[in-house]
Amino acid sequence: MFGSGSRLTFRDYVQGTWGSFDTPAGRVDYIMTKARLGGDADTPERQLTKSLAPVREVMDAGDLDFNQLLQRDLDDHRVAVNLIPYLLKPQTTGPAFFPPIVAVLLPFRNKRPESFPELGELASINADDASWQEQRAGSAFQVHRLLGPDGQPHGANVGKLWWNRSESSLVVLDGQHRAMALLAIERTLTNSWQDTSAVKYRSFYEHQVRRVLERHGAGEPDLSKVEVPVTVCWFPDQTGEGSRPHEAARKLFVDVNKEARPPSESRIILLSDAELSNVLTRSMLSELRSRSDDSYLPLYAVEYDNPEVNSYRPARWSVLTNINLLKMAVNRCIFGPSKYLTNVAQGISGKESDSQKDEFMRGQLDVATLFERYFEDGGISFDRDSLGDKQFPLGKMEAISARFKETWGRAILTLLSKTTPYAAHASALTKLKDDWHVADTFAALAHDALFGGVGVFWTLRDSHDHYLEHRDATDRRLPKSDVIRAWEALKGKEEDFDQYRAQEYLASTRPERVKRCKDAYSVLNTHACQLGLIMTMGSLWEMRKAQPGGVSLKDLPAFAESLVEALNSFFQIEHTRGRDRKAAFNKTGITNPINQIGNMESAQAVYFRYFWMQALAVPAVWPHVARWLPDRGEFDRKVGEARRMYLDLCIKQQLRALKTNQPTAKVDHLRPLAENQANSALKKALKDWFAVSYDDFDTWLSQPIRRSKQGELDLGDTVADTA
Repeated sequence: MFGSGSRLTFRDYVQGTWGSFDTPAGRVDYIMTKARLGGDADTPERQLTKSLAPVREVMDAGDLDFNQLLQRDLDDHRVAVNLIPYLLKPQTTGPAFFPPIVAVLLPFRNKRPESFPELGELASINADDASWQEQRAGSAFQVHRLLGPDGQPHGANVGKLWWNRSESSLVVLDGQHRAMALLAIERTLTNSWQDTSAVKYRSFYEHQVRRVLERHGAGEPDLSKVEVPVTVCWFPDQTGEGSRPHEAARKLFVDVNKEARPPSESRIILLSDAELSNVLTRSMLSELRSRSDDSYLPLYAVEYDNPEVNSYRPARWSVLTNINLLKMAVNRCIFGPSKYLTNVAQGISGKESDSQKDEFMRGQLDVATLFERYFEDGGISFDRDSLGDKQFPLGKMEAISARFKETWGRAILTLLSKTTPYAAHASALTKLKDDWHVADTFAALAHDALFGGVGVFWTLRDSHDHYLEHRDATDRRLPKSDVIRAWEALKGKEEDFDQYRAQEYLASTRPERVKRCKDAYSVLNTHACQLGLIMTMGSLWEMRKAQPGGVSLKDLPAFAESLVEALNSFFQIEHTRGRDRKAAFNKTGITNPINQIGNMESAQAVYFRYFWMQALAVPAVWPHVARWLPDRGEFDRKVGEARRMYLDLCIKQQLRALKTNQPTAKVDHLRPLAENQANSALKKALKDWFAVSYDDFDTWLSQPIRRSKQGELDLGDTVADTA
C-alpha cells in the first residue's frame, strides 16, 4: 500500500498525509512527510533529504531573473556554526527538534524555470493492493490519493507524490537553513559533495561537520533517529499553458513568512509582487543581468543581497549602489508625489498620500496609452484610472515593466552607469575582476563573494567574526580554514581596489590621491548623493514638461544622456591643483567645501539635488542641457530656491554649534553670527567650485526671502524637518 508502485516513469516520490488549502497564491495541495539522515539509503525518507534543494542549486546564478527569486539568501555561516552542531551533538536539555520544512514542487528544465504540462483528469486505479485516485501532469509529476470502499477519499488522508527530476525540482520554500544542515551532513558523511551543483559551498560545511563529530567523539554517528518533518506542496491550478507556478511560489513564501522573522528589506523587494514599485525595481536588476555590452554598470557593482538594513549607503566596499537606492529612485521619480520633484525647496518628511502617489505614477508612465479605460485581467475588473502601487494587474506586469524599462529605468541606469564618478568605480571594479588570478579554494571563495555567489560575502564576514571571537576567548590560535583565508584575501583586495579606483577617477595612485578618492566616494556612494542626482533629473524633467513645446516620455533616456554629458563636463573642468571638480562634493581634505551636510541619510537627497543643479549652472556646463531647458530664467529661479533651503540648513547647523559652545547665550544673539558664518562659507564654496562670483552671490542673498508656512527655523527643528 505504501510502496513506490509499479510505474518507472517517476523515480522520486514521497508518501504521507494529504491535505489542501487555499491561499492568495491559489490552491495548494500538500503531503506531510519526513526526511531522514540515517537508515536505508533507498527509502523515500532518505531520498527526500537528497532531493531537497535551495534555489541556488536548481538555478544558475548567472541566468537568474530577479522576478524568479523565491527565498532569502542562505546564511551558510549560521547553518555551519549553529544548526549542524544542534543536530549532531548530544542534547543535555531535551531533544533536538526542527519544525517542518516547507518545499514546493516546481518545473525546471536545464536549470531554467518552465511550466508544468496540463494536469490531466482524475482516474481511479488499483495499485499496491489498494484503490487510488490518480492525476498526472504529463511526465513531470503524478499524485495518488487513497480511496475508501465507497470510492471517496479515505478518511486516513493518505497520499503519494511522484516527480521526474529532469522536469521538476523540490525547492525549499521555508526552512532552507534547516534543509541545508541536513544536506551538509548527508553530503559530508557520504562524500558526495562533488556530485552536486553545490560543491563550491563545500568549504563552508565539510570542515565544520567533521570538527563537531571529532569534538564530541561521535565518529561515524548513528543518525537513524534524525528525522525532520517536511511539508511537500504543489499547485494543482498552476499547470498548462499560461500558468505561473514560480510566481505562486513567491507569493506563498511571503504568506508563510509574514508572521515569522521578516526577511531583509532587500529580500522583500526581490520577492514581493504586492507593490508595483518592487516589480519596477527588479526590472532594473534584470536589465543589468541581461546587459550585452558595457553601456550599463555591471550587476556585481550593485548590492542586492544584504541581509541587514543599512540606512544610507551600501555595506560592501566593492559596490557603488544597492537595491534600496534603486527602490528609492522608483519611489521618487515614478510615485513622487509630485511635490518632491516640482518644488525643489520641499523637504522629504511626513506621511505621503497613496492616492497622490498613484495618480503621479499613472502620469509618469503614461498609463493611458497602455490600457483601455476598463479592462479585465485574471477575471478581475480594473479601472485604468485607479491603478496604483498596490492595485495593478499581475497579468499585465510585463507591459508596465517594459514601459518603465524603456523610459525611466533606462534613464536611471544611465545616470548611475555613465556619470564620471560612477563610471570610474565600475571600471575599476571590472579591472579588479579581470586581474584577479584564482589559484586555490580560498581565492575562489573570495572572488565569488564579490562577483558571483549571492550571500557569500556575508557568510565569509560572519565566519571570520566567529573565528576571531572564539580564538580570543580560548586564548589559542585556531587553524585557519579556507573560509577565514578567503575573508583575509578580500581585505587585501580592498586595498587593491582603492588603488584601481584612484587611478580611474583621479589618474593617480599616490597615497594622498588615494585618500582624496576615498573621501570623495564616502559621499558619492551614499543614498543621499545618488538619490539627489536622480531627483535632479526628475525635477528638471518636470520643469521641461511645463515649458513651451512640452516633451515626450520616449525622449527621457536622451535627456538623461544629456545630463550625463553636462555633469561629466563639470568633472572635467580644467583646474588648479586644489580645485579638482572631482572632489567638489567632498566634506574633508579640501578648502571651502560646499558640502556641510551633517549626516548622509537619504532624506538629505534634496540638498544634493541642489549641488547637482548648481553644477549644471556652471557656464561651461550649461550648453549641454540648454536645448532641453529653453527657459533659463526658470532654471535659475529653481536653483535659487534650492540654494535658499540649503543655506537655511547651514545656518541651523551653525546655530546649534554655537549654542553648544555657549550654552548660556540667547538664540537671538547667536543667530546673526550663525547667519554670517554660513553665508561666508557658502559664498566661498560657490566661487571656488561652481564659478559663482561674490557679487552674484550678494545679489542673490539680498533678494527677499519667501518663507514656507513653517516660518523661521528654530533649535527644536530636526534635520528631517527641514529635509
